[in-house]
Amino acid sequence: MGRNGWRYAAAAVFWLAVWQFAAAAANRTLLIPIPTPLDTAAALWRFAGQGSFYLTVGASLLRILAGFLLALIVGTVCAVLSAKWEWFRVLTAPVLSLIRAIPVASFTILVFLWVSRGRIPSAISFFTVLPIVWADVESGIRTADRQLSEMARVFGMGRWQILRRITLPEAAPFFRTAVAGGLGFAWKSGVAAEVICRSQTSIGNLLWAGKTSVSYDEVFAVTLVIVLLSAALQWVARRILKGGGEP
Repeated sequence: MGRNGWRYAAAAVFWLAVWQFAAAAANRTLLIPIPTPLDTAAALWRFAGQGSFYLTVGASLLRILAGFLLALIVGTVCAVLSAKWEWFRVLTAPVLSLIRAIPVASFTILVFLWVSRGRIPSAISFFTVLPIVWADVESGIRTADRQLSEMARVFGMGRWQILRRITLPEAAPFFRTAVAGGLGFAWKSGVAAEVICRSQTSIGNLLWAGKTSVSYDEVFAVTLVIVLLSAALQWVARRILKGGGEP
């Protein structure tokens, strides 16, 4: 661990200590105590010993990643079409703006009218990530050097070669940004949808169960798992897209 790593670790320990002492002081006057880091760690340890917990986490991951991957494919295709045909961009702009404007809670309730409960998290992840991928990839395609492309045509390069050697390399950084950012949004919005629609065998349902049973140590533990998984997913995505080059 480098110098920066030790600094971040020390900062994390400092804030955990602040949380521990502040919660311990506040709990003297509270009817429902605030979970301390030790309480949260104990709840997390209990979950770690339950096989059903891993099945629950896996089910949430599969649902949300399915919606994310579909948004990645559809968003990339739509971005290419928007960059190529102006009429397509103008035609779809109101729909894209509407998707961006609707809150996750409202979207979940609306989708619930037509989609089964088990598929709602996938649908919400899809609609949350679609505008991000669409906008970023389209920007990358539009910023590709047009003069360089024209020069390549003059020298006899075909469309496929121009796409492979010029357009895609210049759009790649935008695509990586869309994947890393979209994955975080997909995970958070998907879990929020699970909480709202009470999806069975899901992390969101664990949060709801902890809230209704006033087991706030479990709520904090599940929230910690959500945060860690979000960071891990984005880290893995960056490593894959960069070929393991940059940490």
